[in-house]
Amino acid sequence: MDQFLFINIIITGLNLFIIVYAYSLSFFPIKWRKKVNQDTLVGLALIFFTMITMFAWIIYFYFKIFRPFDDIGIFT
Repeated sequence: MDQFLFINIIITGLNLFIIVYAYSLSFFPIKWRKKVNQDTLVGLALIFFTMITMFAWIIYFYFKIFRPFDDIGIFT
């Protein structure tokens, strides 16, 4: 469980980095943004990493709150 918490924290940190990068994209010059042309890629990465982060935290809290394997003696 501790390893999964660490993985969730890493995924969340990466998601925050993508959010900050997407926000700061508007500060770059238009000429550079057209040359690099990564607005769509950043948007898709933001959507998918946010979904991955959400599902990872939902799974973590499900196992933390309900403890489904304690009754059968697996992973204790």
